Amino acid sequence: MNSDNISWIREHGKTAQGKNEYLDYLESGKKLSPAKALKAQCFQCMNSYLDGKDDCEIIDCPLYPYMPYRKDNVKAKRVMSEKQQDSLQKLVSLRSGTRRIANGSK
Repeated sequence: MNSDNISWIREHGKTAQGKNEYLDYLESGKKLSPAKALKAQCFQCMNSYLDGKDDCEIIDCPLYPYMPYRKDNVKAKRVMSEKQQDSLQKLVSLRSGTRRIANGSK
């Protein structure tokens, strides 16, 4: 079954984001990274983009905020926890050298 899918996609599938990722998954069966899996899922769900690289407009899909060809092209923002924000602030201050100056050392 996979060999039929692979040959059909190679022959008819549009060159679009997710095509190579989806083919890699079908051929190797290996786990994809989250970003590659997302692109592969959109490629598969949109029937290999046969109608063109368009927005699927399925706004209730949990992957829609990350869809490669969204019309509004607004990327979903990552929400950081308070602990992550504190860690980031410490890292930024360390890299900028403000902590060393504040402590009186160089």
